[in-house]
Amino acid sequence: MPESENRESANAVRRVSALLGAGLPANQAMQICSDEISKLSEPDKKQFDLVWSLSAKLGGPVLLALNRIAEVFDGQQRNRREVKLAFSGPQATAKLVMWLPVLALMLGQAVGMNPIGAIFHSPLGALSVSLGLGLMVAGRQWTSRLLAKALPPEHDPGAYLDCVLIGLQAGLPLNAAQAEATQEYQAAFEHPPEPRNFERLENAAELSRSTGAAISQILIAEADAFRKQHEYLVATRISKLGVQLMIPLGVAVLPAFILLSIVPIAISLLSNGQL
Repeated sequence: MPESENRESANAVRRVSALLGAGLPANQAMQICSDEISKLSEPDKKQFDLVWSLSAKLGGPVLLALNRIAEVFDGQQRNRREVKLAFSGPQATAKLVMWLPVLALMLGQAVGMNPIGAIFHSPLGALSVSLGLGLMVAGRQWTSRLLAKALPPEHDPGAYLDCVLIGLQAGLPLNAAQAEATQEYQAAFEHPPEPRNFERLENAAELSRSTGAAISQILIAEADAFRKQHEYLVATRISKLGVQLMIPLGVAVLPAFILLSIVPIAISLLSNGQL
């Protein structure tokens, strides 16, 4: 998701929050901001609709829930900016190595070696290029999968815990707040919450029981910690990406480079008696 979409998502949510804070009824505030809300990206729109509907259903403080989700969208914007910067190096490397055979052929042609002629007039040259193209396609697909795997998912890992928080702020006991959050979350995203959410929820409940601290504040800290852990895992994947890209480079791209450029150049030189 582009940075601007995260920024616009946060701004749109803050406008709804500002209208509610100014005393407008919820329906009127939503009607005024309906165009901006409708333009949210699909994951942000689902998360906003979830928070809005859950707050309305349970009677929780909508302002607190909206301010919370605006902070989350701002955090996602910062995280994606950092991810984009970290990702740009491996992505540029992958693109560069894919163009190396073409650049080598053009250079060979420019200096008079005529590798392109060797490709079209020599069976060995045609075979070499065919094999090289196959390896290049395989290397490109392999590289694309590695790049896609390193990208962070668009969903917010702390969304479920924030949904439980809405129920607690509405005055529900923890079990009821968890049941409502689970039901609404699954309906909104069409899949159950990650199991790690329940582990963090149990940790928050246990810490609240043992210390007497308000579970809502502990849950906020748990949701934020879950997001930070997610950011760390994404950063770790990206840091390993440079090393992982060496595998398709060595197995597919470099052999393809030899077959697509070095072999045709050698054939051209041999046919001209220069070797």
